[in-house]
Amino acid sequence: MNFKEIAENYNKDKRRMMTEAVIRNQKHMRNFPTYHAESLNLMFAEWHILFPANKQDLSCKSCRAAVNKFWETMVDEWIEIESTPEKTTKTTNASKKKKAKAK
Repeated sequence: MNFKEIAENYNKDKRRMMTEAVIRNQKHMRNFPTYHAESLNLMFAEWHILFPANKQDLSCKSCRAAVNKFWETMVDEWIEIESTPEKTTKTTNASKKKKAKAK
């Protein structure tokens, strides 16, 4: 699955929950040289639900960076999905016939 497919499969509540976790973590990382523990635990829990075969270790520095980057990318995808308007199809009335011109 690619990012778009994964992003579209998440419901609104989970999107909001993960977006808040990513934002909380980013704010924490701006002020401190560490990850926000509660947000990181949530990101890892959702990662393991989404990818049960790809285990990531919370104590591994590169694993933390990868999971964090994945969720930041997902939030960007959700923003893109929300900002693009749905395409509306214009229906034409095909049953209308042209009137014959009178001479």
